[in-house]
Amino acid sequence: MQQGIDSRAMLTVFLTKLPKLFFLAVAGAVLGSGLYLLIALEASKNACYVSETEYYIEFDEKRYNARDYYNAFTWNDAIKGDELLGRAMERLGSGYDREQVETMITAAILSDVRYLTITIRGRDAAQVEAVKDALGQTLEEFGALKDEFESIYKIRDREIALEKIPYFGWRAAVLGAVIAAALGAFAAAFRFCLGSVFYTKRDITVRLGLPVYGMTVRAANDESTLVRRQGEMLEGSLRMLQQQYRKIVLVDASQGQEASAFLEEIRRRGLADNFMLCDREKDLYGIQDAAFMAVIPFGRNYREKITDEIAYVKLRGGRVVGAVLVQAPAWWMRFYYAQGRP
Repeated sequence: MQQGIDSRAMLTVFLTKLPKLFFLAVAGAVLGSGLYLLIALEASKNACYVSETEYYIEFDEKRYNARDYYNAFTWNDAIKGDELLGRAMERLGSGYDREQVETMITAAILSDVRYLTITIRGRDAAQVEAVKDALGQTLEEFGALKDEFESIYKIRDREIALEKIPYFGWRAAVLGAVIAAALGAFAAAFRFCLGSVFYTKRDITVRLGLPVYGMTVRAANDESTLVRRQGEMLEGSLRMLQQQYRKIVLVDASQGQEASAFLEEIRRRGLADNFMLCDREKDLYGIQDAAFMAVIPFGRNYREKITDEIAYVKLRGGRVVGAVLVQAPAWWMRFYYAQGRP
């Protein structure tokens, strides 16, 4: 059966969780930025020296189709071949490994095919300088020898510098805050939808199939209309039960703690004549004019526990006539009913 979700109760849960979600977001921001700082520090240890040189390519006017052939992909392939890298390695000498040098070189055509940018990265500045010079000389010779070109010459040569590792700490902080808050919200929604926690009288009716005779509101010196009205409804329902049953047995799933506290509450209201605590050593289950009432605390994982207790009472022949919700915070109920003090 489709039970549905009490959207107002869920909204109230989220409103009451806002302070916790805020602190979760702050913790997530600190954690996210801290982790990113560690990553950035580790990356800075492995920073490379970078050389960036731009060349201008004059194509032979009679070989116009060469412009279509020498694109960014072609240059990356050609520059690592024997005609270019092979001759550059001859200039570098035996102290350099070709595979290592090959990984250092990147060729790019950013927009115009006449402008070729060669980038060289390496851990050693002197090595980067040597590779840049050897490759530059080879590239200029290549432009002079190949029929497709008139010439290839250098037009911009930036100084070799240690690459800067970008730090986006604020982005990591925002991402960490969003993830932490989202996880907190998901946990709250999951806990609410799981149905193990009772927040309202409707929750008990829907999930346990029991009528609810009222609720107690935890509010010291609170004389608001909401608290007063809930007390009146509880007293009226308990008086009705007293007229119907000679004995009303209170049962809970916390070894009598919630039932005892509720019994003290109704004693203060002068209604305890017919009420008693459930004692498993006494055979109260088969009494014809006895009724059992489940005492369910607000906001605790209680569904499975109280379901077992109710099933045990019924198995022994007892009659469970309803339930009562106890210790609901007044501020939570005001959120739920959207009602403040008069």
